Amino acid sequence: MESPESMRAFLIWLGGDTASGARRYEEIRQRLILLFRYRGCHVAEELADETIDRTARAVLKTDFQFEGDLLAYFRGVARNIYLEWVRKEQRTRIEPIPESGLEAPAENPDTEIEDAPQFCLDQCLNRLPSARKTLLIRYYQSDKRAKIDGRQILAQEMGVGLNALRIQVFRLRNSLRKCVNGCRARRETKGSF
Repeated sequence: MESPESMRAFLIWLGGDTASGARRYEEIRQRLILLFRYRGCHVAEELADETIDRTARAVLKTDFQFEGDLLAYFRGVARNIYLEWVRKEQRTRIEPIPESGLEAPAENPDTEIEDAPQFCLDQCLNRLPSARKTLLIRYYQSDKRAKIDGRQILAQEMGVGLNALRIQVFRLRNSLRKCVNGCRARRETKGSF
């Protein structure tokens, strides 16, 4: 809210007086948070606050008129904010690697006999764009609770939900697996194993 007076006017609009308006405010905020979480938003609190702020700005305009269920009005505003958030998420999502983005590495005849799986993994990782390589390494680092926390932080930094992050890593890992399998097959046929 812009001022204490506008907050007071908004609370009165919600509940008839400031005390009941404040209770109603908290109830509506909690419902909005649950609604956004249910829809998979990782920033549910922020979106709930934005919904309330936009509603308050609209309500406090002198020409505002609304008759009906307050929750229905809030849900309508929340729907618009959710759709804006989805569009923003789609714009900032990392695009998947094209299938041709990871070819099996060319053999280097000067290399000594290495442990093929590790050698191939290193070669394929080094062929990834640096952002993709960093994503994979950060996703799989740490153990137990630190791994879970790290993945949540990574998803927040990327501006995607945890599920979207898992899908990106799954696709990236499959591309990496194809590269490693191709490398191993070529090494086995050349007899350098």
